[in-house]
Amino acid sequence: MAKKNRNDTLDWLAYLPIRALVSLTGIMPYRLRLATSGAIGQGIVLSSSRFRERVRLNLGHVFPDMTEDRKRQIMRETGDTFGRTFMEILHMKKFRAHNAIVPPSGSAAEALLEAAGSGKGAVIVSGHFGNWEGCRLWLMQNGFECAGVYRPTPNPYIDRIYGSGLEDNGKPMFKKGPRGMRGLVSHLAKGNIVALLVDQYDDRAEPLDFVGQPAPTSLFAPQLALKYGVPLIPMFSHRLDDGERVQVEVDPPIPHTDAKQMMQAVNDALAARIRARPGQYYWLHRRWSKTLGAPKTQEPEAA
Repeated sequence: MAKKNRNDTLDWLAYLPIRALVSLTGIMPYRLRLATSGAIGQGIVLSSSRFRERVRLNLGHVFPDMTEDRKRQIMRETGDTFGRTFMEILHMKKFRAHNAIVPPSGSAAEALLEAAGSGKGAVIVSGHFGNWEGCRLWLMQNGFECAGVYRPTPNPYIDRIYGSGLEDNGKPMFKKGPRGMRGLVSHLAKGNIVALLVDQYDDRAEPLDFVGQPAPTSLFAPQLALKYGVPLIPMFSHRLDDGERVQVEVDPPIPHTDAKQMMQAVNDALAARIRARPGQYYWLHRRWSKTLGAPKTQEPEAA
């Protein structure tokens, strides 16, 4: 059902350029499609003073000694990563067919596949880093569908194509909200695998350390793992230097202790990836504070 006070005609008109972009990029060769999408993502971030300011302030918050030149470089990388990932989601069937996933190795990956095959369920945790959908795609390639949660876009026409792309990578996809959370919990209770992106601001949560600074962090993921006696497994997928292939990494299951300690371990695992490849994190989120990035300050012009 469409949200109240939304204008259907305006929503449809806003959808048309997105639909045109999806159609145009759909007929492009794979490499050209990703390069074009990355360039568009960079253009969006660099042309918006609001986005530039948010990235600068987020980076300055967690990396206070970072130079302005390095921040501008990460702005470009952030836009490129987001543009490529967004287009891969919209063209998920082509992404799957391209075999861009570099599979993980080691005992942790084997343990995850064993848990997936046991029928007892598992909670996978990740963040907005690299192409986060690469985690679910790797599981699908191994014969296991993994449910997820996503925040629907306000425009129902755009949400339809975005949600469809996510569902092409594993069902069911639950919309964020009380009803979606109930569906996710029920799905896990039946012995299925669920994945959660856990790096979003939650004003109801207490702060935990995230990349060296306190960030309100939900304990929902470890609470689920503890309640249903299933493993809590960090999993990430970063983009390799060629811009096309996506490397999946699986960490060992986090030991069951208490929810706060477990969630801090998840934050630490994601923070290690961000420190290693900061340009692949989605710095457009106001992750640490809703007021961080709100005031407008003077900044150098982006290159």
